[in-house]
Amino acid sequence: MPIPTKNIDETNEEFIERCMADDTMVEEYEDDQRLAICSLQLEEDRALDDINTKPTQEMADEAAQGLEWREEFGRGGTEVGVAKARDIKNRVNLSIKSIKRMYSYFSRHEVDKEGQGFYSGDEGYPSAGRIAWALWGGDVGFAWTKRKIEEIGKEEKFINMKNKEIRTFNVQDLELRMDGENPVVVGYGAVFNSESNDLGGFREFIAPGAFEGRLEDDVRFLINHDGLPLARTTNGTLRLSVDERGLKYEAKLNPNVSTSRDLIELLKDGTINQSSFAFIVEDDSWEMRDGTNYRTINKVSRLYDVSSVTYPAYDAASSSVALRSMEQWQEKEEAKKLEESLEAEKLEGIKEEEDLKQRSLNEMRLKILKNKY
Repeated sequence: MPIPTKNIDETNEEFIERCMADDTMVEEYEDDQRLAICSLQLEEDRALDDINTKPTQEMADEAAQGLEWREEFGRGGTEVGVAKARDIKNRVNLSIKSIKRMYSYFSRHEVDKEGQGFYSGDEGYPSAGRIAWALWGGDVGFAWTKRKIEEIGKEEKFINMKNKEIRTFNVQDLELRMDGENPVVVGYGAVFNSESNDLGGFREFIAPGAFEGRLEDDVRFLINHDGLPLARTTNGTLRLSVDERGLKYEAKLNPNVSTSRDLIELLKDGTINQSSFAFIVEDDSWEMRDGTNYRTINKVSRLYDVSSVTYPAYDAASSSVALRSMEQWQEKEEAKKLEESLEAEKLEGIKEEEDLKQRSLNEMRLKILKNKY
């Protein structure tokens, strides 16, 4: 489901209001979940704000040329291309979405350049394709979007890594098998409906269904979430599955790799007996029971790796993203309680006012009766 993104001319408050009111978001998420997701999206958009998205003067000149050609020859481009050319010509800051769309256009149509009236001297120059190419910023625009896509990719990767969480489980039945000459490590990266340790102010459960759609991710099998991968889903050496217990993995190790041999020996003697997984949460929910905050991870949006680990990842850094989500939920709960309290006070005031009116009426009736008799 696409999450709304912030428009260039939109304030943070306006974006949050629009995101919270989005029909699909309202249908998919409760108020507290929606606020957390919208706030996180705003933070990601802010991180991308540092990228300079103003077209260069060379791009503006190319777009102006494209507009002139289109008016002169009556061909080339679409209304979308014309609108884009006007933005480029005026050197308007472009949205991240627009830059990605420009890069996609250039990449698709680059193969059309040879012998298609793209260059001076070609038959039919400037062809409809050449004019359309100019509207989007031409060769200089293509080079510019390549650079911007690289910058965006680095920022988005940083954002994702910043939102990555790690959880560790004590699972004592790690199993070693042999597949021909290859040792296979079998274990669980995550366990469903199992209460975690205290994660720094809250405890956590993983709901069945949390990994739906994630088994096809490019996932690695690592040691301590670091180093060279010992197995990987994309080459078939790491297999993921989900059963009633949790997220199960089968990692086929290469016996020619010294790290694999070391891991096997440490697993055999029980020196390593814990598994862990690294992930990003898409949907979570919160509640308080007996004075303790509980988080349920309902859906994971990205699964990075499953790992054999030497120490549990229960430190503050691994829980910081969840703590931020908890703080947003607590703020929402406090606002809800305040609203309920104000509503109760309002109702109490109305009741007191009605009682006062009733007493006044009763006093008037009593005076009338006294005067009458």
